[in-house]
Amino acid sequence: MNNFLPKKFISMLALLFISISCEDNNNILVTEKVVNMNNGKFQLTLKIDPDLAYLNSSTKVTATITRQIHKDSLADYVSMKMIMDAVGGNLDGHSFSLASNIVVSMKDSVSSTFEALAFFTPSYSYSTTSGYYNYKSNGHVSASFDGMNLSLPIKMVVPR
Repeated sequence: MNNFLPKKFISMLALLFISISCEDNNNILVTEKVVNMNNGKFQLTLKIDPDLAYLNSSTKVTATITRQIHKDSLADYVSMKMIMDAVGGNLDGHSFSLASNIVVSMKDSVSSTFEALAFFTPSYSYSTTSGYYNYKSNGHVSASFDGMNLSLPIKMVVPR
């Protein structure tokens, strides 16, 4: 009986350490950043993944609009145009051609969504003697729709 208690205790302690080591309390492995805003009619969500951009690479940017009320319940006119923009780089739109005039098309029912996909590519200069230069250390991406404005920072990283 004396050996049973220490063995059970050690097993429980080992299980506790394993479960603690698997948790990511600091979100070290979570590379996406998300912000959203709701105006009662629509919810605007802006997401980047990862939240850093190597100067010679790109970062995925997604802006999503979700309808909160049926179209027939809208009291005021809503311009179904969204704007996306970037500081420190350019947006390469994959579901739109002009970032300053994205036509939002969605069904009339509640929970209908529209998603705009783009990639943020940092702006920089490079020379074999100087390396990377003329770049911002932090950039931003933004999305605007129906009076809601969201922005997320992107950390620029010099590749090795």
